[in-house]
Amino acid sequence: MMIPAKYLMIAHKRVALGSNSNGKEVIYRLMAAGLPGLPVVNEEMEVIGIVTTFDLLGVIREGLNLAEITAAKIMSKAPVTADPETTSDKLIEMMLENNFTVIPIVKDKRLVGVVDRFSIMDAHIEPRVYPGVNRYFEG
Repeated sequence: MMIPAKYLMIAHKRVALGSNSNGKEVIYRLMAAGLPGLPVVNEEMEVIGIVTTFDLLGVIREGLNLAEITAAKIMSKAPVTADPETTSDKLIEMMLENNFTVIPIVKDKRLVGVVDRFSIMDAHIEPRVYPGVNRYFEG
């Protein structure tokens, strides 16, 4: 079943980090959003990177100071993004092929939301959680 990203990102619209966010702030934002990763954006809301829980675990393992390290230093640069019309099938393909946990959704180069693996799975088991998805389900 193909559901456009714009309906899957409803719960996670424009959740992002600034490049100067420190490691502690990044952890708090990830936990508050309930996401495995967050895009890092510049002042124009353009996605310049992504920080995942795996990046943070690496920082902790290396013994680096979370209060001093910034998102810009630990982010994966030039992350893969998708547009709001990208289908769930394509998002799943991108996630499986690249072991992604979250994909930033952009329109006109600006962040408009994120889709994570759970958003896609939830839409297939509980369509009413995502209001726009209902029209893709029959019965």
